[in-house]
Amino acid sequence: MRRIGLLALGVLLTACSNRNRQQPTSLLRVARTLPSSETVTTADSERDRKLLRQFQTSVREVVPGLQLQPSLYTESSIEAELRRQTNSGLGPDLVISDARTIHALFEARLLDPVPLTKDQRQAVAPTLLKRLTNDQGQITGLPVSQSLQLACYDKSKLKTPPASLSELAKASSGESVFGIAQNFEDLYWSMGSFEAGPALVTSLRGQTPTAPETRQLVRWLGWLQDTSFQQNVIFLRDQPTLRRQLIQGRLNWISCWSTQLPQLREAMKEKLGVSVLPAGPVGQATPVSKLQVWGLGRNSSQRQRASSEELMQFIVQPWAQKTWSLRYRTSYPVNPVAAAIVNSQIPGTDDLYLMKSREGILIGDEIMASLDANPELNEGLQDIINDVIFGTESPAQAAGKIHQLLKQAS
Repeated sequence: MRRIGLLALGVLLTACSNRNRQQPTSLLRVARTLPSSETVTTADSERDRKLLRQFQTSVREVVPGLQLQPSLYTESSIEAELRRQTNSGLGPDLVISDARTIHALFEARLLDPVPLTKDQRQAVAPTLLKRLTNDQGQITGLPVSQSLQLACYDKSKLKTPPASLSELAKASSGESVFGIAQNFEDLYWSMGSFEAGPALVTSLRGQTPTAPETRQLVRWLGWLQDTSFQQNVIFLRDQPTLRRQLIQGRLNWISCWSTQLPQLREAMKEKLGVSVLPAGPVGQATPVSKLQVWGLGRNSSQRQRASSEELMQFIVQPWAQKTWSLRYRTSYPVNPVAAAIVNSQIPGTDDLYLMKSREGILIGDEIMASLDANPELNEGLQDIINDVIFGTESPAQAAGKIHQLLKQAS
């Protein structure tokens, strides 16, 4: 709490010292992405500009004269756009996306490494920084927030959301229709219900999973296959499709991300229900978090780079992390000090997996660090999981293939 008080005092002193003098304008070009399957609409662009205007107003006391010029892209188009802009000398100063996209842009030489200060390293959970560290030890981007995976449902059609996978199966035998995204990142929550994560981590470390670890992995894969055969459980390719079908009333329950809540609330109003994801026969759901990451573009002037780094220094401090998490309630802090404050101020957060399954979080972070940094590995794992869901691969065969794939990548 003392650190937060000192930071707030520093902000006030900065504001007072600059009140009576004109500050030079610092314009930062900001490129942000939507998921690859999304189409950037006029509403998306306006929502993004509104958020950046609010953010700009809030941080001008810290970075006087700051102006942000936003651009919104899909994940599938941003690399080509940034290459074109960077080659012409007009690339963005800041790029905001998820960990996998930031890694890819860095490897494409469209981003500079982030020179973290000692304060920044202390402000971000070490496991999250590891997810943005490449093989050369460079930090490809700064984790700024985490979106959480939850369950979203239509309260007019589903009175009580399932608390367990067995309740989900029972409810799906009636009239309720459930939707699950088949991307591994979106499915990881169900691995915790079977404690299947340790088998993957063991393979990634170049070792052979124990018989119990393999058994739990096979059980999880078996659940995926059995669930895909249920009449009222639908596996869909991506999260945006799930969201649209929930809004349209074609689905009654979906796995969702906290960053999607504004669109869902806008469309569904009081019909939207939100809960934790269902537990399984062995443990609680333990989804990985999806990181929002800030990367540094390569065309910044010395002054723009200084402003970008100053902004990045501020945004991970406890006061800023706490303020934006509580204001928008769509993301969770990367700063452990701020996370403790948020936990005490948002009722019900003690039910979230981030508060209960520390081991599960560490396992998930290690798995996602490898997949984010290796697109081919992620694609190979996804192909195996798809074969299980579609019934063309047995769970036992798939477990063996997953082990070989991950071990080769270690």
